[in-house]
Amino acid sequence: MISLAAGIPRSLFHLRVQTRAFNAHHDTFSLRLASRNYLRTRKFLLMFYDTGSVLVIFGMFTAVVMLVWTMVSLLSSTFLRVTAPDTSTSLLKRAVGVATAYPRVTHAVNPIIPGLTVPLKHLPLILLSLCISQIVHESGHAITAAIHRIPMLAAGASITFMFPAAFVTLPSARVEELSSLDRLRVITSGCFHNLTLWLILLAAAWSGIGQRMLLVGYEDVSARGLVVAHVEADSPLSMHLPVGAFLTALDDLPLKSSRDAWSTYLLEPTPTTYIQGWCVDTASSSSCFVSFESKMEEYCTNPVAILSQIRNRCDSSTSCLESQLCIKPRGDQDILRITVNHERAGTEDERIVLWSGPRYEVWEQVQTTHLAPRFGIIPSGLPLIFADFFQYLKLTNLSLYLLNSLPLPALDGSQLLIILLEMVFTRWFHTPSTILDIEALRTRGTRPYQRRMQHVLQTFIMIGTCTLLGSCVMLGIIEWMIV
Repeated sequence: MISLAAGIPRSLFHLRVQTRAFNAHHDTFSLRLASRNYLRTRKFLLMFYDTGSVLVIFGMFTAVVMLVWTMVSLLSSTFLRVTAPDTSTSLLKRAVGVATAYPRVTHAVNPIIPGLTVPLKHLPLILLSLCISQIVHESGHAITAAIHRIPMLAAGASITFMFPAAFVTLPSARVEELSSLDRLRVITSGCFHNLTLWLILLAAAWSGIGQRMLLVGYEDVSARGLVVAHVEADSPLSMHLPVGAFLTALDDLPLKSSRDAWSTYLLEPTPTTYIQGWCVDTASSSSCFVSFESKMEEYCTNPVAILSQIRNRCDSSTSCLESQLCIKPRGDQDILRITVNHERAGTEDERIVLWSGPRYEVWEQVQTTHLAPRFGIIPSGLPLIFADFFQYLKLTNLSLYLLNSLPLPALDGSQLLIILLEMVFTRWFHTPSTILDIEALRTRGTRPYQRRMQHVLQTFIMIGTCTLLGSCVMLGIIEWMIV
């Protein structure tokens, strides 16, 4: 049976669908765990989720520490940007901007915002990974409920704006009747499932099982270089780097030396790699070069005619003719040589593509892979999509593990905090007595002043966590507006 909540959507931005179709399967699973034949399975599951409770409690403290670290780092970076002097100047009709070097501040939490922090085209992958992670999370609550003979009322999904969410409905009265330890298992099992899946994905990445699966339809060509998988349509490189072409070198750095050579060379502030120079006759006027043997000798000449040459390379001026010099581009020249090897009609066509500008722009506009399709009908960009989805699935599971463990209203962390405070107050303030106190039984053995202290501490922690989270969001927006 599938039904919409309240018969119709509550609003155009929130749609909720629930079903009771899984209730019978949940009851059957619960009855099997209660039988003697599955006694060992039940004991194993209890030990498994007891371990998960400890790890989720650790995750709650870790998440709070990361939230404090993020707020402090955001305060520091925002203060530095606000108080930095305005160094921009103008010269006649042309505005000359002087970049201010801010100290690099590392934030413990960096949001994933399609179109801002990640490409907008990754939005479907993010939503799919979020949907899977939510299902994994709610399955933990369903399994632990079955262990403790708690029936499942319904299961379903909801969409708020465009973000999916899954849920499992359990009778709250039955959950409250459980002991503190049993309730702790039910509450923490969702976050523990996300942590478990994240660890499994890490192990899969370490073992390389995903690469082995892709090798069924793809060939590892890292010994030859990298394959162009995608180029932005509005990039000037789209006309010169066709999809499927081999990239063998950046400047004089061979790309077959390492799979990470592409990102490292384009993103990190490494010096330009030139193993050899070029023999030239005389200088004209364009880009500036220096002697390959001595940086004190400078020359200006046309870079295209020189850097596009594959041959006529030299190690020193003695390797050139008497009227020639051995030169290389000066260090401050933003010129990148991309060696492209494109197979045409059974022959290899090797040529040089020159890029003038920051190197990181090439990394943003061109996507490469070390896997080439074995068959023409297989898309070249599929390994990149698989890698991006795998990465987002890891991030969403780790994020749900930490975020849901925070002591915030409507999250598992708020119930976790209540149980922890209850267990702490029961142990610290419990006074053995042979007198049966009916009022104490109704309040789980706590006295009125103990309950007041517990409630005050719970409210203080939740308000403090909300303040931390709100401060991080506000400071993040301020920093984004300043930049």
